[in-house]
Amino acid sequence: MKKKKLIKIDINNSMINHAKKEIKMDNRFVKNIIKKEKYRQISKNLAIGKISDTDFLRSKFSCHMDLEKFSQVPIKKQHLVTGFGPTNSPTGGTLSMILRALFFEKETGIDSTIIISNLGAYNSRNIKLEKIEYLTNRFIKFIRKLGYKGMLRTHNNFELLVTSSLTSKVLSIDDFVKNEEVTAKLYKKMKILGSDFPTYIDVNYTIADILLPVILKKKERVLVFVGIEEYYFPKMANLVIQRLNKKHYKQFISKNVYISSIFGNLIEGLNGFSKMSKSIPNSSINLDDSCRELKNKILNCNSEDEKIILQMITLVSDWNFEKIKKATQAYDDKEKEWVDFKKEYLKYFIKIKKIWESTANNKYKFHVKTLFKQNTK
Repeated sequence: MKKKKLIKIDINNSMINHAKKEIKMDNRFVKNIIKKEKYRQISKNLAIGKISDTDFLRSKFSCHMDLEKFSQVPIKKQHLVTGFGPTNSPTGGTLSMILRALFFEKETGIDSTIIISNLGAYNSRNIKLEKIEYLTNRFIKFIRKLGYKGMLRTHNNFELLVTSSLTSKVLSIDDFVKNEEVTAKLYKKMKILGSDFPTYIDVNYTIADILLPVILKKKERVLVFVGIEEYYFPKMANLVIQRLNKKHYKQFISKNVYISSIFGNLIEGLNGFSKMSKSIPNSSINLDDSCRELKNKILNCNSEDEKIILQMITLVSDWNFEKIKKATQAYDDKEKEWVDFKKEYLKYFIKIKKIWESTANNKYKFHVKTLFKQNTK
């Protein structure tokens, strides 16, 4: 392959310190989570609906919690759940979550929900509400334009209010302290995270998001698509199920209910960062990047970042598995075809970028009254 000119990136000391802390977090905490919680790699005979190709599932997910239990009930009793906070334009990680939800909804026929946790993000992050609500509206339009047909809702929702009241009834402050997100201390130091109490509110909302299908729709299995650093959400959801059934036997949740989870593969960050971060543009490939920036990041990346472009192709695209395998082979062999695959991926990403840009609303004005409207799409 032709030797490429290295890109000069301006990275300050705070970014380097951030990267070092995140590397420490990944190696120490994440591996300990997998070991402590006894999460397992995708193995043969596991499936999500009719999707049972082990290699394909492994390309999308790093490990799982009790995926085999998800398939124990008929499809009409199953539900898929994922969500995110609308705090910035979609990065690679958020896009992978959205595209994953689209794929499994379309290919399995299993009922699904994507939650745009606007009020949760407002509570847990130090971001202006006006920005969150503007991005919430854009995310709704964006996901629909990508072709998602399932339930798409925000936290402006009466059903969530009722469910979160039921979940909070059986939780204690100690539960939240013991199940704090592994990034919490880092984000607090960076002044990204909100104070403790509103952050607990956000966690309770997310638990309610997971349990709403089993309480209201009488589903018996929920599979949560989540990042490994957020493993405690499905774990706490199962804790709530146990306590609700102990205190209110079969009143809210049937005896056969169980929450499984499957953890997406991590997309590493560019320029030495351990993962892509919304707060560090140089670490990530963003929909807000200009076409020139995208070209530099994808086509002219540093040699050590080539593997990250392959991760993006694998996790943030609608390419079928056969095409991804060919791209992987070209990358492994360092063939000219790898450059061709990157050029094609750049065109794909720019197409997604244009869809995102079409959701912009220069005339948008925030109104408090909109927070009190039911928002179920």
